[in-house]
Amino acid sequence: MQEVKGIAEEIVNRLVERSNELGEGRSVGTIAYLDDQGYISSYNKIINGGLSGLPYRLLLSEISQKNYCSLLEMINQLPDNAVVISTDPGESGIIVNTGGINIFNLPVIKVGVKNGSAVGVGILYPEKKNFNLATKSEKAQLDSLTAMSMESEREALKISTEIKLKYLHISGELPIISLDKDNYQKNIHKNECMNIPRLDVKKIDEAFAQKLVNKSINIEQGREVAAFGKINDDGVVVQASELVVGGMGYIPPRLLASSYHDISDISLQEAYSEIIPTNTAIVHTHPGGTGVMHMSDAMAGPGMWGRPIMAIGHNKKGKIRGVSVIELGDRLCKLADENEDLEQKFFEAETPEEELKIRKRRYKIAQEFTDLCKQVELN
Repeated sequence: MQEVKGIAEEIVNRLVERSNELGEGRSVGTIAYLDDQGYISSYNKIINGGLSGLPYRLLLSEISQKNYCSLLEMINQLPDNAVVISTDPGESGIIVNTGGINIFNLPVIKVGVKNGSAVGVGILYPEKKNFNLATKSEKAQLDSLTAMSMESEREALKISTEIKLKYLHISGELPIISLDKDNYQKNIHKNECMNIPRLDVKKIDEAFAQKLVNKSINIEQGREVAAFGKINDDGVVVQASELVVGGMGYIPPRLLASSYHDISDISLQEAYSEIIPTNTAIVHTHPGGTGVMHMSDAMAGPGMWGRPIMAIGHNKKGKIRGVSVIELGDRLCKLADENEDLEQKFFEAETPEEELKIRKRRYKIAQEFTDLCKQVELN
């Protein structure tokens, strides 16, 4: 991986200017590029951040060769010399999480902004040590759930806290360089588009589904259990990985990916691009539910990684109440794009009536994500 030696002052200035124009503590970001000397000297269009931070789909749409695809397919079109940059209003630019490098598998850069000026530029590389730390962090967060005494839980929380402290030292500081450039914005060559097949899930192997449920009811109630399933030619999903136990209402993403193959040294982007087959589905339990999923499920599965996501709803006695799937499709992508757009339009509302209309539509979008659930039979 090429070392980043510095970032052009003009690029930093333009990012800070746009961030200051937005106000409200909103970030802005762009995809930028390293030149042959290792300096960030060109960039794409600057994108405004919304309620949930930087809109990744909108950011990547500047380089995507096709509409209505998963985030992974868009990311995989980025050239090797790309970096992801965003402003960090109110902060110094220090990076204390590995979310960005996990998703992009590229250097992630934060421009700290205080009092309207850049106060520091932090950089985090997609390196083995950072991915290993992320894996350890996920495991440590779950250890407290298995603790059977106050003392053992206290010890688990202590280890988790110690790991969190290590995150303070994962990023470095990037020099701001004055470069002799007339035009800092230019078109960059794209990689070929990755095409993930849109598979039709019809059924799930009953033994596989029941195995997940049995695991779910024999651990702390409320904790989800997950695994990967292989989608065969008949649309039936059968077990394809080990079962993993998550937390209350969630499955740690690296732990889930590790159920198929050890990914300690690599990013989630690399795992889903090169290791986990495209004919797989993410299958997880919904303790106390009926298998109906929501927007978060859709975006964590097909919206992000292009794989169908399935939920098995069951009661505390282990009876399966229902199974549903959300698959990658144009409708899902359109809703994801519209939701990102509304997150920015929220700040453009000039009257209570305009804001009310935006908020109502955002709630409607969440309902429409639920409507994407397709009922699946047990095989």
